[in-house]
Amino acid sequence: MQAKKIILFILFCVFTLCINAQNLLPYTQDNICLDQLINVNANPLSNTKNLVVRDLNNDGIKEVLVADATASIIKIYSFIPATATFSFQNFINVPGTFGIGKQRAIDAGKFTGDALDDIIFTTDSTIFVFKNNNNYAFSQIDQIPIPPIFMGQEHYLRVDNINNNGLDEFYLISSNTAIGPGVTVVPFINTGSGITPLAFHTIFKSSGNLLGASLDINLGNVKGAPGGLKDLMITYSNVPDSVFFLENNSLATTLLFNDIYVYLPPTFPFTSPDFTITSSELADVNSDSKLDFIFAGHSPTGNRMAIYAGLNSFSLPLHVDIPISAFNINDFKIADINDDNVDDFIAIGNYLSSSFSGMAIFTGNATSSYFDPGISITFTNNSMRPDELQITDVDQNGVNDLVIKPWKLNNDRTYLIPNFSFNVNVTGFPLTTCGITASTLNAVSTSSSTNFDWECVQAGAVVATSSSFTTITAGDYVASLHIPMYSNYTCTQKSDTIKIISNGPVITVSSQNTTVCYGNYASASASGASTYTWSSPSASPIFFGPTFSIQVLSPVVFTVTGQIPSGCKGTNTVALNLFPLNTDVISSSKNPACIGDVVSLSMPTAVTYTWSNGTNNAVANVTPNATSVYSLTFTDANGCSSAKTITVDIDPKCSPKIYNGITINGDGINDFFEIENIEKFKGNSVKIYNRWGKEIFTTINYDNKTNYWPTADNLKTLTPSTYFYLINYGDGSEIQRGWVELITN
Repeated sequence: MQAKKIILFILFCVFTLCINAQNLLPYTQDNICLDQLINVNANPLSNTKNLVVRDLNNDGIKEVLVADATASIIKIYSFIPATATFSFQNFINVPGTFGIGKQRAIDAGKFTGDALDDIIFTTDSTIFVFKNNNNYAFSQIDQIPIPPIFMGQEHYLRVDNINNNGLDEFYLISSNTAIGPGVTVVPFINTGSGITPLAFHTIFKSSGNLLGASLDINLGNVKGAPGGLKDLMITYSNVPDSVFFLENNSLATTLLFNDIYVYLPPTFPFTSPDFTITSSELADVNSDSKLDFIFAGHSPTGNRMAIYAGLNSFSLPLHVDIPISAFNINDFKIADINDDNVDDFIAIGNYLSSSFSGMAIFTGNATSSYFDPGISITFTNNSMRPDELQITDVDQNGVNDLVIKPWKLNNDRTYLIPNFSFNVNVTGFPLTTCGITASTLNAVSTSSSTNFDWECVQAGAVVATSSSFTTITAGDYVASLHIPMYSNYTCTQKSDTIKIISNGPVITVSSQNTTVCYGNYASASASGASTYTWSSPSASPIFFGPTFSIQVLSPVVFTVTGQIPSGCKGTNTVALNLFPLNTDVISSSKNPACIGDVVSLSMPTAVTYTWSNGTNNAVANVTPNATSVYSLTFTDANGCSSAKTITVDIDPKCSPKIYNGITINGDGINDFFEIENIEKFKGNSVKIYNRWGKEIFTTINYDNKTNYWPTADNLKTLTPSTYFYLINYGDGSEIQRGWVELITN
């Protein structure tokens, strides 16, 4: 906690150096976006005192109530977002006259027990209660005489459910003419049938007149009591270093209050009271579920802010004391105005060095300190002395707006400062890409605007124009949301930086494509990681380690996943392919063969040969005496070894076989009339006739090799046609007759 004190003090010292910067409305920066001043009331109001902003109709829209002394009325205004203007809804006519101005105090509460806020108002001599009949209609239901000793004095009201009886009551704070200058607190109890005052509590006796001093009143459960009854805290500028508490220990049927005075020790080197408190707040600024005490004012050394740590008691240990050298604070509030669920400090007042008025903002910081360094914003209305601040969501856009009332003796307008400070939250998964896994980044805001873009800080460029995008590129990313404001300015809100880390290993392999012969083994090695897993789409087998080896029976792709100690992984692939299988077959010159025939075996696509008969030539000549199987072991052009077989059958009869088609195109195939096995019949004769029966060829011992038809000379006189043959095998068998076709193709 001491470290936070030091950080906070340094941050506020930084603020005192920059508070003179004259930023103007509309004002935009990464986490604050405020539009220009909008008039609540079209014309200045005379002697306005107190500022009430409430949802009078329970319709989700808050109204602004201001008092107009000239007409003795309370005016009600509501905001119209479509036109960015306030609409006058109605007024409450207060009987009699308000008085000279200092008596008028206004507040709201549920005095009749229903769900609508009623209005309470003081004049010179009377407290009026106006019942809320909804739709901006009010009727007077009570008229309470002010005790004579308070007539003509300064009046303040604070509404509270004092005794938890289900009905709101109020405190009247005024000056007591019976004992001279000072402050008196009077609780008023609501019994349901009437509102009556209780015993007076006179404090700060003989300390000066309220009219010329700054009085601030706050309600809060200081002790953290389970019942939630609120205690009253009053600071009074006429009594430096002094805080008064009216401790509330009441029950529904028993009313009990204790007067507690707390005196703040003088600031070194002063030995007498030196801190004149002009404004105060009760708020839990350090999120410890205890109300802290925040005071603003001035001392002989300049303007100051002091934060006292709450202890669920009325003891006030000093937490941090902050000099604010260039700004008079007239009022401040602790509230969240930048949509990050952390309370901020917002103050209104005047610059010491000029007549300008404005505001100071210290955004809350839940991690490193209580508040970030402050900024100052100057109002364009130089004549207004801002005196009272309310922070609530007036335009119902989801973030708190600022409503500012001028000093009670300064005839001016009440103003709204619309707030568009929407927080932009970003998430990403995964935040470590490991070089292969894409990260998805998402930006979310409660704003209705969807005009997002993403910037990569390292690249200095917009990389996406949507609320979500995916990337595998490491770097720092910031999301921006562009929000149109009422004044036609565009507010740009930026997110915190989200960092994408890429530390995945780069896996290299010895060979990414390997082609082998069927059944051969292939291997690969990987590097770049600590552990390795090799897997294929079939999920089996799986290998572990930097190398693997496998018999390749079909094409397959193996993926190697390498992992480093951080858990990040990288991958690479190895494609195992097969050379095409040799589908050729062994050819034979004759099959079936006759006993004693020489049969030539060959397979032209092989590169090396090993025949089962022992020869290594491209052609193996065999002479089978019976049906035989011959094998060939060979290598092809890819170097793949393989084996094939052929069965050569024996025709025991060796019967002739006649082929009756002849092509005379000179290609060496079917170029003559082939009579298979005729050479086995010695003394055979063959005669050829044309279609008109004329003999054109005759021979003895036809053998398909040296003695055959047609010869080259025969072809000179032959034309494509059908010819007829007579074959006498010379063995006493029947003469064979038939036809043969001579064609050119």
